[in-house]
Amino acid sequence: MKKGSGLLSIVYLLSLSLFFVGCGGDDPTTSEEETQLNKLKSTWTLQSVNNDGNDRTSEYPGMTLTISGTFTSGGTYNYSSTATDWPSVSPWKAIDTWKFKSDAVSSSVVRLIDLIEMNYLLTNSDNTLSLTFDYPDTGTGFNNGRTETVKGKWTFTFSK
Repeated sequence: MKKGSGLLSIVYLLSLSLFFVGCGGDDPTTSEEETQLNKLKSTWTLQSVNNDGNDRTSEYPGMTLTISGTFTSGGTYNYSSTATDWPSVSPWKAIDTWKFKSDAVSSSVVRLIDLIEMNYLLTNSDNTLSLTFDYPDTGTGFNNGRTETVKGKWTFTFSK
């Protein structure tokens, strides 16, 4: 009898060990928002800038983007950007706060200074970040030169 219960105990312990090993490291309590924030939080280096089919990368030499913040559900997070030169007129705000779009956490954020919705895409094992947004032709409040130079569809692509 002792031999049987000893063998049963070993089988039980092995089964329990395999169960815990098979569980992996994913935390089932991590929300989609927290998961996405963790993917985005980093310092990113600019690879390209496109405005309505025109390459405008040279206007943002040496640009980096740092995304930061501490997760809170529905929270507001930060970004800051630096470059060795910056265009005098730009749809990109150097420093701002943002939040995830509530119904599209895995693909969209809202820049809070002007409420511009930015679609984002992570590729290359989450090492490439593309941010695409439409900058409006607002008319009032902008001189014609500024509106003409920044309106349209923009895509900023960064890498880690």
